[in-house]
Amino acid sequence: MTETTPAPGHAPVVAVAHFVLKDKHKDKGAEFEKAYAKYKKTVAAKDGLLRTALLRGIGAPDTYAILTWWRDAEAHRTVVGDWQFFTAVSSRFVYLAAITSVHGEVLAGRTAADGLGTAAAPGEEAAVALTAFTLRDGADRQAFEASFLGHLAFVKGHDGFLSHQLVHSDREAGAYVNIGWWSGAAAYRPVLNSPEMAADAQAMAAHAEVRGGLFTVLVDSARAEAVAV
Repeated sequence: MTETTPAPGHAPVVAVAHFVLKDKHKDKGAEFEKAYAKYKKTVAAKDGLLRTALLRGIGAPDTYAILTWWRDAEAHRTVVGDWQFFTAVSSRFVYLAAITSVHGEVLAGRTAADGLGTAAAPGEEAAVALTAFTLRDGADRQAFEASFLGHLAFVKGHDGFLSHQLVHSDREAGAYVNIGWWSGAAAYRPVLNSPEMAADAQAMAAHAEVRGGLFTVLVDSARAEAVAV
């Protein structure tokens, strides 16, 4: 089937929110996860929601990420721009943690609006590699995207790779996040430590500053149950 590109403003979007528990709340991970349960229940009733997931840093348990897939930017804005939604739901996240977020259209794998493509929902051992890119001053966006997609060809050849989405921020022209799904952390680490990965990272570093982290999946609405951690 030939992929059709959504009209401008009607492409699927992914909101990627990173959180680090504040120093005075480092012991309140359970409270943060409870706040996410309320968030998940609330957004489940919203028009345009496709999927949501809660991730926790592997080796960094005070770090979380919330991924939320929406039908389009308008559906996302309608919810996050609602002051009642913020005060009742999102404000708890802000109280407990420092937050950064990126949301925008999916540039690669656009047909995979739910982040999975044709793959089945990831199993309970699944891991997510989140990589943030910020283009350097004067860097060419097309050159960066070509460099990244060349790197993706290498990554896709490994056992344990499930899928990915490259998200371009609709707020900052030079900001991207890649969401890489793996069958587990053990499958990803040899790739991360390979000479090929080092070479690709160096090539992409010419275009952008790169920050990354590996996360376990605590909750994923693509699955019926929460992951036991």
